[in-house]
Amino acid sequence: MGESPRHFTADYVERVTLRDGTRVVLRLLVPEDKALLEAGFARWSPESRYARFLTSKTTLSADELRYLTEVDQEDHFALGALHEARDGTLPVGLGIARFIRLPELHATAEAAIAVADEVQGRGLGKLLFLRLCAAAAERGLERFRCEVLGSNTGMAALIETIAPERTIEVGGGVMSIEMALPNVTPTEPPETIAQEGSMYRMLKAAAQNTIEWTSDALRLWRRND
Repeated sequence: MGESPRHFTADYVERVTLRDGTRVVLRLLVPEDKALLEAGFARWSPESRYARFLTSKTTLSADELRYLTEVDQEDHFALGALHEARDGTLPVGLGIARFIRLPELHATAEAAIAVADEVQGRGLGKLLFLRLCAAAAERGLERFRCEVLGSNTGMAALIETIAPERTIEVGGGVMSIEMALPNVTPTEPPETIAQEGSMYRMLKAAAQNTIEWTSDALRLWRRND
């Protein structure tokens, strides 16, 4: 029997309204999104930029823009959220969710979510998380991995609270946390997923700078040369 048709394809478009009434369009990233991504990055706070790149950074290079937008949507998947353009106004990027499959572990991928500062706390991160999990499952993934710095003395306690059922390997001050994908549908309403879901809290903590990515996780945001 053949595989079920995929939901998250080049034709995927989803329109949603956030809790504050902001109208958002979700779709897969395309190479033509470079200018949109560059403009969105410029609006991020310095703290949000540092959380992704582990350095003070004000612009994205041409190589980084190519890496972030010219993806195969199979092993490197990227989903974007845009403020819906109206009355001739230009679209504005509000968030990105992406995963990159680990070549040595075909059913596992590293994952990350970034939400623009001005719409944090309005439900967009949770929605992106659900859609990222569903897209990953369509592509044969079973687990997400997050690698964070473990040098902070309170890190172990934080991880224990966020993901008590986690799988952790510690080495060189790094914590590698793997969690099974939740069983969600491609159209799952955000309110059906408990806020205390371990993987969601893990990615949310990273997005809010509560925990810090390792340098190895930079492959989510730029090419490792």
